[in-house]
Amino acid sequence: MRNPLPRMNRRGRYVLILLVGLIALLTATGWMVGIWTDYLWYDEVNFTEVFSTTLRTRALLFVMFGGLMALWVALNLFLAYRFRPSAAMLTSPDQQVLDRYRRAISPRLKLWAALVSGVVGLFTGLAAQDQWQQWLLFTNSQTVGEVDPQFQIDIGFYLFEYPFWTYMLSVGFTATIIALIGALGAHYLYGAIRLSGRGERISTAARVHISSLIALFVLLKAVAYWFDRYGLVIAENSVTKLTGGGYAEMNALLFAKEILIFVAIIGAIAVVIFSNGFGKTMLWPACAIGLVVVSAIAIGGIYPAAVKSITVQPNVPGKEGPYTQWSIDATRAAYGMTDVTPIDAQLSANGDAKAINSDEFSVPNIRLLDPSIVSDTFSQKQQARGFHGFSDKLDVDRYMVDGKLQDFVVGVRELNPEKYSETQSDWTVRHTQYTHGYGFVAAPANQICGDGEPYFVSGFLNVPAEGQDATSCRSATDLIPTDRPQIYYGELMTDYAVVGVPDGAAPKEYDHPTGDADVLTTYEGSGGVEMSSMWNRMLYAWEFRETKFLLSDAFNENSKLLYNRNPRDRVENVAPFLTVDGDPYPAVVDGKIVWILDGYTTSSTYPYSEKVNLSDASTDTLTGSGTTQQEGRDVNYVRNSVKATVDAYDGSVNLYTFDESDPVLKAWNAAYGGIVKPKAEIPASLAAHFRYPEDLFKIQRDLLQRFHVTDAQVFIQGSDAWETPVDPAKPTEGKQPPYYVVANYPGQTGPQFQLTSTMTPVSRANVTSALLSAYYDESGQPKLSVYQVSGDSLSSALQTHQNLTSLDTVVQDLRLFETEKTNVEYGNMLALPVGNGVLYVEPLYLRRQGTGAGTTLPQMRKVLVSYGPFNAYADTLPEALKSIVEQYTGQAPPPDPSDPGTEPPPSDPGTTDPAVTAAVVKMNQAITDLKAAQTAGDFEAYGAALAALDAAIKEYDAAVAAAATGR
Repeated sequence: MRNPLPRMNRRGRYVLILLVGLIALLTATGWMVGIWTDYLWYDEVNFTEVFSTTLRTRALLFVMFGGLMALWVALNLFLAYRFRPSAAMLTSPDQQVLDRYRRAISPRLKLWAALVSGVVGLFTGLAAQDQWQQWLLFTNSQTVGEVDPQFQIDIGFYLFEYPFWTYMLSVGFTATIIALIGALGAHYLYGAIRLSGRGERISTAARVHISSLIALFVLLKAVAYWFDRYGLVIAENSVTKLTGGGYAEMNALLFAKEILIFVAIIGAIAVVIFSNGFGKTMLWPACAIGLVVVSAIAIGGIYPAAVKSITVQPNVPGKEGPYTQWSIDATRAAYGMTDVTPIDAQLSANGDAKAINSDEFSVPNIRLLDPSIVSDTFSQKQQARGFHGFSDKLDVDRYMVDGKLQDFVVGVRELNPEKYSETQSDWTVRHTQYTHGYGFVAAPANQICGDGEPYFVSGFLNVPAEGQDATSCRSATDLIPTDRPQIYYGELMTDYAVVGVPDGAAPKEYDHPTGDADVLTTYEGSGGVEMSSMWNRMLYAWEFRETKFLLSDAFNENSKLLYNRNPRDRVENVAPFLTVDGDPYPAVVDGKIVWILDGYTTSSTYPYSEKVNLSDASTDTLTGSGTTQQEGRDVNYVRNSVKATVDAYDGSVNLYTFDESDPVLKAWNAAYGGIVKPKAEIPASLAAHFRYPEDLFKIQRDLLQRFHVTDAQVFIQGSDAWETPVDPAKPTEGKQPPYYVVANYPGQTGPQFQLTSTMTPVSRANVTSALLSAYYDESGQPKLSVYQVSGDSLSSALQTHQNLTSLDTVVQDLRLFETEKTNVEYGNMLALPVGNGVLYVEPLYLRRQGTGAGTTLPQMRKVLVSYGPFNAYADTLPEALKSIVEQYTGQAPPPDPSDPGTEPPPSDPGTTDPAVTAAVVKMNQAITDLKAAQTAGDFEAYGAALAALDAAIKEYDAAVAAAATGR
């Protein structure tokens, strides 16, 4: 009989072996080069312990799980072959067909078995090594000291041990199924299992083997039911949709899981006994497995559903109340909100506007510069060359200047490779001459200069901007001086840089301009991988796929390679267990420019804590524009446990413990040998620039929509739920970003640098229900406060924005700006508690239309202000505040005295043209519709009314012009 497997000639086999060997060699070489270069980078930043621990753990899991799986598969294949039947069972027609395959495989049986086992082990090992984080937490488990409310087990079991045990169970199920498939195939191949013929269809040995694997699977199911009990505390409540089982889960499903444990054990025993003892048939084992399945459906599905429908649904508050309280308490604990209690701030729409004049802290520090808008101004006014630039969104920080706390909009002048010209993109120029940025640039957040531009107080060069005096819109001296203004590590640094020149050689790196000349420099920092050896150059030539590492004369005995220069990437690499905040910010600390980053430890297995999607909760209208969007994964535990710094000159990374009570950080620090420094080692000068992290605040804000309520019954009713407001300037694009301000909120003893936001009631976007404030107190401890607003008459930021932009003077100016081809950009709308009311301030920027955002400068030319029922629109903030106070005291009329029944006066008192009259009627109707839409909070109707008003005004202007021409 002809061998069914085609044969290959000798030359073909040699070619195949050569190709396979070449592919394997290239793959192995790339893998080894990647490991080696990674080690060199970790050695540069002095975090080799992270590299070695991670690599060692991955290798251990790969070998352990992959090896065990390979041995397990090989064992089952060996047993199937070892106990193959005699020739008597090979006489059936189907077995005769398989004879050709047996004769082809048998001479190389060990090779085939090793190949199958090795492939299965390889994929198992590759999957297992991805579980290295769970393994490190499992082997460095910590005791939290708090227990879950249901089983009274320390929460550390859920954070550190439960995830790995469930993974082990999944591996066990996978191994059993693979072994079962392999055993069935081998037994069938060698005749132990027949599909036709007389006599027994399965041999005794095969029956014992197969039934044992089936029994093992059912026993594993019993173990899974045991762990499923604990999984109920992190599962979804089917009634309230909160995390953590409710009445039906804990009184019906839990009981069902316990019953199913015994059912599964009995089923496993029945499989073995009935397969090999009494009946010696696979029918009874099938019945036993069927019993387990039916029991799981009836006991684990139907019974809990009946309890939910009959017992829970008719009385949800009574039955779910205790479990909802568990969720409230656990959620607030897991997200660091245990001490957050609502404060009745007595803020309303009828505040005392005279308090504006007497306010010493909040009003003088009102921020007018919007860091997401003035980046273009920084770039054009403070760039040294066209390839310099600033992040799309600048940052806000505070400094003590002349003994006063002042917030500044800050940024660093970086290289922007996207702006290189064709000649500047030459490898030598791009990577050895243009290596760094220069300067820390700051402008007071509350100060406007010239034509609505920032007033720069640091980082300016000795070259004035085009068309500008050297001292215009800048201080005479640098108020925030730096010892090392060079920026070698920054958010825009996507290129690698080759630095260093031979001893005594002239510098060749472009530094900054001065007068008509360019200053050159040479990197003297400790950062970078040594590139003096040909071996390292060969490694990186392979890693970066760049032959210049071998051919360029730019390399010498002092050369270094700087790469991975984004601060966020560096921290994520040296601390892979951290989730890093999406908005690093630069600060000058003891004369050095450093990037400060907030690191979070997270988990998704905290009992009864509500899960949130990191991306959804932390995304607003500024996300992705100068900030990084978080990964879209669900967590239910977040702590700002680490403050990290990256030196902008030498790239050195420091990790400092910030939350000393965090058990997750303790586990990671134990796993990596204490790479996170104690909190006591944080320099006071650095701590002075710590700010409440944005992403954490946004996650807490998202949760406080419901979890500001601490009473379970009120929570279930949902009568006091809030919403995060939409961005007033971009209501269709997403949530309003929180803002950093220097202000004095109720109960605070002085001005605090704090992160703030407002909240609105559910489905009532036109009313403010609360203000949120987060800051660090004098001892450096985080404080998150919720200020509830009295009544429901205080307009929201969105409603206030609509009120202000519908003022007659504003509408007229907007039309004028449109005709002048000028774009309007609304800055951050701040809500500040002043007196017993809320002061809304929104700067208005104008930008001449051009071919791109970077071609023209945004200029702050107007300010919109609202306080209670009083609105103001002026060129400057003092003028607007003065108008508010005068309106309150009766010294001046409101800026918009029109009402629906009053016709605007014609341009010519003698004009009584019917077309003019018709246009006036339309304008009045549009104003009536506009105010009605504002009151109802109907944004669609508001937009339609605004469009109708614009059309009516144009019609009115045309009618007046036509009437005048006719006379």
